[in-house]
Amino acid sequence: MALRNDQEESRERQLALTLLLQEASAQRPLTQDDIVTHLMIDEYPVDPKRPRKVRAYQGSDEAVRQMFERDKKRIRQLGYQIETVAMDGGSTGYWIDDDAVGATNLDLSNDEEAVIRTALALYGFGPSGAIGLFGDGRVPDGGLEASQFLNPIVRALRRGRTLRFGYFSSADKLREVDPLALVVVDGATYLVGRPAGTAEIRGYRLSRITSMPNVGGEFEEVDAATRDLALAWRPQYGKAPKPLDVLITTSAAMGSLIARQHPGAAIARKRDGVVEVGLRFDGPREALRFVLGAGTRVRVESPKSLRADLRRWLDGVNRGPRPDVTSTRGATSSPVTSLGQALLLLRAVQRHPDGLRISDLSSRFAMSAELVRHIMDRLTTFEPLGGRFGFPAHIVKECDDWEHEESDDSLYRAEEFDPRGAVTLRPLRWQDLFELNVALREAAHVYDDPAIESAIAKIEAAVDGRVRLDAAESDEVTGIVRDAISRGERLKITYASLRSGEPEERVIEPREIRVLNGIAYVRAFCTSRDAWLTFRVDRVGAVLARSAANDPRPDDADALWLTQVGEGGDEVVVVMNPEQRWLFEPLPGATWSWASDGRPAVRFRVIDRAFLDHLLVQAGPGAVVATPAFADAGRDLARAMRDLL
Repeated sequence: MALRNDQEESRERQLALTLLLQEASAQRPLTQDDIVTHLMIDEYPVDPKRPRKVRAYQGSDEAVRQMFERDKKRIRQLGYQIETVAMDGGSTGYWIDDDAVGATNLDLSNDEEAVIRTALALYGFGPSGAIGLFGDGRVPDGGLEASQFLNPIVRALRRGRTLRFGYFSSADKLREVDPLALVVVDGATYLVGRPAGTAEIRGYRLSRITSMPNVGGEFEEVDAATRDLALAWRPQYGKAPKPLDVLITTSAAMGSLIARQHPGAAIARKRDGVVEVGLRFDGPREALRFVLGAGTRVRVESPKSLRADLRRWLDGVNRGPRPDVTSTRGATSSPVTSLGQALLLLRAVQRHPDGLRISDLSSRFAMSAELVRHIMDRLTTFEPLGGRFGFPAHIVKECDDWEHEESDDSLYRAEEFDPRGAVTLRPLRWQDLFELNVALREAAHVYDDPAIESAIAKIEAAVDGRVRLDAAESDEVTGIVRDAISRGERLKITYASLRSGEPEERVIEPREIRVLNGIAYVRAFCTSRDAWLTFRVDRVGAVLARSAANDPRPDDADALWLTQVGEGGDEVVVVMNPEQRWLFEPLPGATWSWASDGRPAVRFRVIDRAFLDHLLVQAGPGAVVATPAFADAGRDLARAMRDLL
């Protein structure tokens, strides 16, 4: 574990400051002088047997001021809004409202906790979300777009307060919005609200928000009709979309698939197994997205404008200078930070009264046991401000073998620790409640369990029910696949794979169905290939037969089957424009930073080169691979698609 002393010291100082400010209040705020004079942390390097306490902030006045400002910024970037109070004498006091941190406990039943674990494993944010608080050790992919921006947004919705944030549309601008609802459409999350001072209702995609939203003052209450209109908002409700009629040619099998997904499609047969398909889209962007998803399996015949747009798009796939990413600065919405890791571990221990062992925490959050032990051991020695203030992070460590403490699978418990008796541990953040709400609604499409409905009711009561999931009716094949999962059946299907494009018969035993970037995938044991494989549901042509699946199957070794991105494979860094982040947000284990040219950069590992190629084609101009070994990713696929024009 390569951890520098300055990284360790910075994390402990920021964590101590975060928790300490939670115990301050508007009536008892802390000034910078209070904190700088009295806040203590362990001296680095640490003597584990006799940790020596030193002042957290040391150096010249200017160095201390800069350090304090950096720490406040990092805390705010994790969604913890630091409030300010003007003090007598001109100084400023600081505190964090408990309500800004998270929700009170939901008092969930055992059955409700069980369905939440299942829902999060299938439809949650992945390792950076609530799965670590409820999970049983499995670390799945993230199917939803994860965003630290959700914490202040959900809080503002609940309390009826304005939000100020940077937002990238045609340019990056500061917006002030009265939030009305959160809407999830095709796997993407939108904040729906009114630009301050107007009656207009607009949607803001969370992946285009460029700064941590700041919760402001109350805005005038809106009537029920306006709330209903906000919940009914969809992305295509923009300014009068102009329909675009598109004509493509493709194989008969692909034509049947397209007709199933687009009920209004018109098909005309040509010779040699080729068909013409006429489609209508809400606009050129929707048409372009369809063609990019189809890859080399369709040819655009008209209109000329779409052919020209597609040509320009493909010419720009993974093109342009590769900016420097060797020296980067942290991105505002990255959940994978040293401070973020410590807070995840602390919240998990706080939520489990009987405590959690190192092995539990390691598996829940995909961290090494050594890192978990190191962070949690530091929490056991926190003694901020000499007991002048309460502190909600008193961690007790229990060992089975104290003589071999360095290798013992130690257990950590949280104890409420406040002489004023005012501490209320809040391990559930507001964004966790949003994640639970959406995941449970997705799970309700697959499972019929009264505990799902009761859990949703408790969550919506806590957040005032301002979340809507686009629950469009599934097509016939999706419904059959979901039914087969619940009944434990096998299916005989026709399937057009990514590489062949032509349908072939397969026999599969589906186990999970999940959505990534608006596309449904099913994980199944394929008896035709004698292996666990991932299938796109929209490429299933027909279900030919159903039967019971009674044969034993080997365990699925690929926990990250949805994206084929994980700890194995090769590391890739992609730099992109801010509006392209939504494609990369769900990648598990992805870490974000800023490249030398100021654009966001995402670092992840990829196992399947074809996955990366298609990801780059979907991203289009403005996204470039900064890793030399993958400098040509996506270009061959783009060239093959362009040749069809």
